[in-house]
Amino acid sequence: MRDIDSILRFRSDLSPFLVHLTKDESGGRSAKENLTKILTEKQLLCSDQLISDARFGMLTSSLTEAEKQDLFSAICFTETPLNEVHSLLEISYRGVDLKPYGLAFLKERLADRGVSPVLYINNIRGNSDALFQAMCTLCETRRNEAKRLLPLMAVFGKKIQPPAASNPQSGDVNFIWEREWRQPKSEGQLGFEANDVFIGFCPHEEIDHFDDMNLGFKFIDPTRNAKWYAEKLINARQRLKLKYSVVP
Repeated sequence: MRDIDSILRFRSDLSPFLVHLTKDESGGRSAKENLTKILTEKQLLCSDQLISDARFGMLTSSLTEAEKQDLFSAICFTETPLNEVHSLLEISYRGVDLKPYGLAFLKERLADRGVSPVLYINNIRGNSDALFQAMCTLCETRRNEAKRLLPLMAVFGKKIQPPAASNPQSGDVNFIWEREWRQPKSEGQLGFEANDVFIGFCPHEEIDHFDDMNLGFKFIDPTRNAKWYAEKLINARQRLKLKYSVVP
């Protein structure tokens, strides 16, 4: 009988990596500049954007902006396999426009630091509004626990309706396929070292620029088939002494 670890290493539908992609900021830094900042500071910082669907489970008008961010913001990752990272880019009608700049981290390393899978709640029948409202009562009774839990919440199916909403949200949402992981903002910055990173991402014509930074890991273009960079991926596997295959 095989042990579970040996089975999971060769499951092609699972990824041993967590990918963090950057985006252009409105009136601010470009996705490339954001990646450069991450590489220079060797840490990921949480944006001010409120991303948790738990924010629709309560009235937030009495909260300060800092309180809202502690409860509903997070650093985001996806468990998408390397050869499918391109599917996260240029998605119509999405609130976050990710660009082909970022890093693929070892999932085990980030999990050890508290990064967790998103809690996807089924609202296909539109019966989860009360559940979200109940979870948000933690803000009144267990604020510290709420800061850890609420940022991880997401819904699929019908959008959650805020209490006493004058303009109910319409339409459905479903991002389960992203296999998102998050670190709540209240956990602080997420520092990393070269051995936490498997590979970096950037457009093909900028690979030499990022490789020349001598960061301890190399870069590939996520919009191209990963086999294009087989040698780099094999070298990365050897550098980190990984036991599983990394070339799709």
